[in-house]
Amino acid sequence: MWAASAMPISVSTDQIHPAERQAFWTESICRSFAHIETRPIGPTRVSGHFEFVELGSVKLVRFDSSPQCYSRDAKLVSRAGSDEFMFDFQRRGRSSMAQAGNEGTIEPGYGVLYDARRPFEDRLDGPEQRSEVLIATVPAATLLQMFPQAERLCARPVPLSGAIARSIAAFIRAAIRLSDARPGQDETDIVAYLSTLLRLATGDDHGLTRAELFGLIDTYLRGNIAAIRPAPAIAAAFGVSERTFHRVFADQQTTFERHVLQIRVDHFRELLQQPALSQTSIAALAMQCGFADGAHATRTFKSFFGVTPRDFRGAMSAQHPQIG
Repeated sequence: MWAASAMPISVSTDQIHPAERQAFWTESICRSFAHIETRPIGPTRVSGHFEFVELGSVKLVRFDSSPQCYSRDAKLVSRAGSDEFMFDFQRRGRSSMAQAGNEGTIEPGYGVLYDARRPFEDRLDGPEQRSEVLIATVPAATLLQMFPQAERLCARPVPLSGAIARSIAAFIRAAIRLSDARPGQDETDIVAYLSTLLRLATGDDHGLTRAELFGLIDTYLRGNIAAIRPAPAIAAAFGVSERTFHRVFADQQTTFERHVLQIRVDHFRELLQQPALSQTSIAALAMQCGFADGAHATRTFKSFFGVTPRDFRGAMSAQHPQIG
């Protein structure tokens, strides 16, 4: 199960007086997840937001800010030591990372590893004057046990292309939202997934167990529920044989087809519960979930929940009437 903090921390500079934002922003980062120094880049007014959650010894953050330089010098490392590695998934803007003689420019579609035990400098900027990253902070000893060569890859761009890498990024984002966290996952999954990204970056096999693969394939299916490819194509995208692919689901006491149907009907139910979609036709919602048509969706929904989608939606509306 997720060993998460009771509630995610959410911080924004929006309500802070402009003259006090830099100090507030730096203090909030240091108190929440990383002891660093910050300074603005250029004349843009300081602005930032982050969402932070702890999963045992792992820290996950969705972070966006105006152009800023984030750094740890030798003095800060000595005073506020950290026995961790950090990995940034670049989602928007650009990062320029420097550590131990290595320098890398990180664009969207790439990530970067850095060692919080040593000095580093990370400049977040870009043409949009806004940068967004997902940050995973993991214990150094655990990562080095799974991938002993980690230090060699610090400050080097790590490609996030391919189904596995994209699913790992989506998995991290879902975990930060907390409500999307899947039962049965563990903090070690995060370290294993980061190790996988590093192995793939060096040309090695992904090295994932079937249980770890299930978590990523499940994330992939949920993100592509409207148009899921056939099993052979997904197996190839994840670098496994069809036999192994089907064993991944058998280990969970299900099949690929049954799991896809469960995801579709669950998502259909979630959409039917949303007041903002109350005027959207059932057929249109069914198509968003990947059903062939409204009739198929209705039959499937009733077989799972014993009620038609129309009656379910009506019951939800009665429980939560909209205020006009």
